[in-house]
Amino acid sequence: MIMEYVRLRPHELAELRRLLAEEPDNAYEYAGDLGMGDEDEAVSSRGIDTDKAWAGLQWLLAEVDPPVDVIGGGEPMTDDKWGYDPPRLLTAADVAQAARFLAATPFASLAVHYAAAEMTAADVYPGVWSQDWALSYLEESYGQLVTLFCAAAADHEPIVVWMA
Repeated sequence: MIMEYVRLRPHELAELRRLLAEEPDNAYEYAGDLGMGDEDEAVSSRGIDTDKAWAGLQWLLAEVDPPVDVIGGGEPMTDDKWGYDPPRLLTAADVAQAARFLAATPFASLAVHYAAAEMTAADVYPGVWSQDWALSYLEESYGQLVTLFCAAAADHEPIVVWMA
């Protein structure tokens, strides 16, 4: 299970909503293609996945009480599941609020709450927390999340998120 995030330009959000209503089988593929970026972009900044780090990040973020749940939040866009859950929309206002918080919250302030034994005992997915690389794994995913949210906020874009 991985968490997927894709920034949406206004016309892309309109098209995604149209597809969800008229061609739901094509909506998932459309969002996935958007996450890969434009052909003229050397590196995509439109989408990321946090791999399996999402639950560990959720655990750490819960300790610092973020104003927006960037892992499990957002309004469902459909009842259809894209993998393990329906796609959820974090509005441009949600993204801006989350970006301000994430930008002001260095990973070190999350890392102080890292407790491998507690996370393992709580059965936090994927159960790798006693590994020596686990904290850096979380830090890398957190950095990608901060970058994506800050870029989306700068462009006043919402983000669609789902668990694949």
